[in-house]
Amino acid sequence: MTAMTSTGLAATAPATDHPQQWPVYDGQAVARATDLIRAGRTFDYRHGPEIAEIEQLFSDHLDGRHVLAVNSGTSALLAAYYVLGLGPGDEVLVPSLTFLATASPLFVLGATPVLCDSGSANGNVTVASLAERITSRTRAIAVTHLFGHPCPMAEIAQLARERSLALIEDCSHAHGSTIDGVPVGTFGDLAVFSIGGLKLVSGGMGGVLACRDTRHYDLACLLSSFRQRSNLTVHDPALRRLADVGLGGNLRISPVAAVLASSHMRRLDALVRAKHHNATALVTALSTHPGIEGLGVAAGHTMGGWYDIVLRVDPLRAGFDRDDLVAALKRHGVRAGVPQTAPLHRTSVFTGARPPTWHAYSPATLRRCFTYAPEDLPVSARLHDEWISLPATYFNEPQEDLLGAYRRAAERALSDLAATR
Repeated sequence: MTAMTSTGLAATAPATDHPQQWPVYDGQAVARATDLIRAGRTFDYRHGPEIAEIEQLFSDHLDGRHVLAVNSGTSALLAAYYVLGLGPGDEVLVPSLTFLATASPLFVLGATPVLCDSGSANGNVTVASLAERITSRTRAIAVTHLFGHPCPMAEIAQLARERSLALIEDCSHAHGSTIDGVPVGTFGDLAVFSIGGLKLVSGGMGGVLACRDTRHYDLACLLSSFRQRSNLTVHDPALRRLADVGLGGNLRISPVAAVLASSHMRRLDALVRAKHHNATALVTALSTHPGIEGLGVAAGHTMGGWYDIVLRVDPLRAGFDRDDLVAALKRHGVRAGVPQTAPLHRTSVFTGARPPTWHAYSPATLRRCFTYAPEDLPVSARLHDEWISLPATYFNEPQEDLLGAYRRAAERALSDLAATR
């Protein structure tokens, strides 16, 4: 029996065959990981070859930055904020449109994230949207290259210099993204990459901190590792004296995760090419319809990771809204949805919820920085409410069969929607 949709159209059973979702590893990576497991080398207190390898690959990619691999992108962000000495009373500008971990490590330190609205159609912050939130308490700026779209880093870096603010790049969506040929992660004082989960470079669990300053690197080593590694890799003899105790953390990456991530990092250029081909084809297939458009890529900028393939639906021009398009695509086998990276100013702690462990924040700070109304950052909210996402994690490698199936499904979905207008 054929079910009917709310529009009166026959619902077709999804029949699209999807490959294994990312991360996918080649035989050599699986063999290396297996050898480590068989040898019981699932941890490393020192600085063994697997850890050194992933760090060197990122350092080479990032123009020689000092690189530390840790157990998650969240830990890398915690280390970045920690080495800057941020604490109670300090404020950090953070995009509202970002993953929560760009802000949440600040809770641990008692520092305050100040959410900033989007300043461009791709959801990124700009100099204007950042500058209006700077106060005498601001100590740093954290930017996220959302979905792989680079932020306007030359202008933001100039703002940071003029205001004597530290600059942190969250590159977790943007492996391989560039500005005028220069990779993101090289414009700020510190940069963070997630190398876990569904990221283009993934070891399952992992993160990378890249530092311009050797002191920041040394402090991050002391925070994340015990004396075995710090005695080997901390540069400053005075700081190395602290290695017997460290700075209280245990954020080490597993050698297994390191070799898996290294396998992707070595293929980064090929992965970026495949992702660009696939993502561009999908955006083109849908944006032929009036009112549906990709987010665009600024002149001189390139997309790397395409962490999410996002398009905007303008209901007035399209004749239907974002949710209508998502439902139509799903009926034809496309795993469409809404971007999971959503405005932070709509989440619990930023709308008045008070975790019982929060003692560092004054009542005034709680009222000012953790009590947002939906209309406070309207651009971020409006953009997210118009966005649709396609499942980017099936398109990191050549996928012509799936690409063809998605193109045909998009044509049928748009035809269905046109029939209801």
